[in-house]
Formats: sequence, structure tokens, C-alpha cells
Amino acid sequence: MYIFADSGSTKTNWVITDSSGNILDEFKTIGLNPYFVSKQKILMSIAEVYPNTVDALIIKKVFFYGSGCGNEDNFDHLRDALQDYFYNAKIDIFSDMLGTARAIFKNDTGIASIIGTGTNSCLYNGESIAKSAISLGYILGDEGSGAYIGKIFAKLYLEKRFSAELTKAILEETGQDHSSILSAVYSNPHPNKFLANFCLFIKKHIHDAQLQEIVNISFERFFEKYVLIYKDFNSHKLGFCGSIAINFKEFIEPIAKKHKINNLIFINKPLEGIIEYHKTNSFN
Repeated sequence: MYIFADSGSTKTNWVITDSSGNILDEFKTIGLNPYFVSKQKILMSIAEVYPNTVDALIIKKVFFYGSGCGNEDNFDHLRDALQDYFYNAKIDIFSDMLGTARAIFKNDTGIASIIGTGTNSCLYNGESIAKSAISLGYILGDEGSGAYIGKIFAKLYLEKRFSAELTKAILEETGQDHSSILSAVYSNPHPNKFLANFCLFIKKHIHDAQLQEIVNISFERFFEKYVLIYKDFNSHKLGFCGSIAINFKEFIEPIAKKHKINNLIFINKPLEGIIEYHKTNSFN
């Protein structure tokens, strides 16, 4: 039996498969970025929801792909937690960026990108990351991400730069005002998730020209920071995964076309592609 995990800033999707890669069960936990969660929290979050259909002790291997897992020095406590729970399994931990690349391209090559709560990209050679963008997180970077879009949105809202009609709708539908937004951003944990949640409102009201401008500007900056940095970028396939990429696909496609990038791939469930990659490569 194998377990595959895809962990982002908000949630972790888990899939249990048999030795042929057939899905036996699935479950979800909180996001398990090792920068933000302790070993105890990791163990508790798994124990709370792990299904009783498959004994954890018969798991042969765990393939964990997660945000914050690009540097092995930072995730020893994550590896220890997984080893404690899946006692007899071999634990393999990879970055979410490599997971995205493998999910999109399998053993092919291309530029892979994540646009969710955060953003990142890499040039993938069919097995590993050949070159990656510099990812600075939601405070200094993450252009095009849900947090980035939400940050611009919140700033314009608090500065009273939206139309009266849009301002009224924001207050009525989100319940957020000057005080609550500043409190959430500066005093509460995970302000990036809070800001990204504004994308639900933006998507619902995307017919508004002011909101369209925010989204367009955000994705223009994404391409500048995460796509155009690669040599001969428009000769590669360009793949996307992440909730923001999927939900605002219609804004990404014309920007790609403007830069003469015509071969686009969007995937919604990276775990399916990750499992296929490992099946093709004999679960290595």
C-alpha cells in the first residue's frame, strides 16, 4: 500500500492506493507546511481523520509533496511525524513545486507553475527541477497568487477607491470593514489565507471592471516574475495548477497568448498526475 499527499498552505489532500496505484481511500488534513506546524500538530491532524479502511502499519511508502519542503533542513520534524504514524513505511518528501511539475508533465519537459494561495514556478526536465524561480512568500512576492490579489483588493477597499456600489457589496457579503481587515492581517495567524479568501468575492463579481483590472495586473506580474525569466520561455509547454489558476483561467490565457505562449495545460487535481508519474516510474 502507498500513500500520496499534496500539501499546500491551506489543506493537504491524501490518497491511499494499492500496489497497482488504484485508489482505496482519500482524506484531507490542514496544510502541513513545516515552517508553520509542529510535529505534534502534524500527528494530531492525521490521527483525527485517518480512515480505518487501511491499517497505517501496512503502508509501504509515503510520497509527501508539500509547500515549505524545498529545503530538507526545514522538515526533519515533518519526516519524524510521518515516520511515527506510518511506522513501517519509507518516507519520501518532495517540494510542492516538483509535485506540480510531475503531475502536469510526467516525464515530459516544460514550465510548471502553481497559482493558489501562493505562487511559484520551475523549469522541469522530465524528472527533476532544472531551474526554479525565486519565491519570496506572500509578503515580498507571490505575484498573481490568491494572497497577492486579495492584498491589492483589500488595499483599494480600505482606501475607498472602489465604486460606492462595489464597496457596499463587499461590506454586505464579506462582513469585513477597516478594523476587521487590519486585525486579521496584522494580528491573526495566516493572513495570507485571509487575503486569498477575498478571491471568492472577486470571482463572484468578476463582471466588475475594477476587479478585472486587479486580476489582470496580478497575472501580468506573475508572468513577469515566474514565466518570462526562463530562456526561450515561449518554446516550452506552460502548465498550471492551483485554485486561482483554475478559477481565473480566462485571464491567464490572453496574457500567455500575448507572450506567444500557446501550449497551455491546466490541471485541477495534482495528486492524480503524481500517482500516474510514480506508476510510470515503478513507484520510485
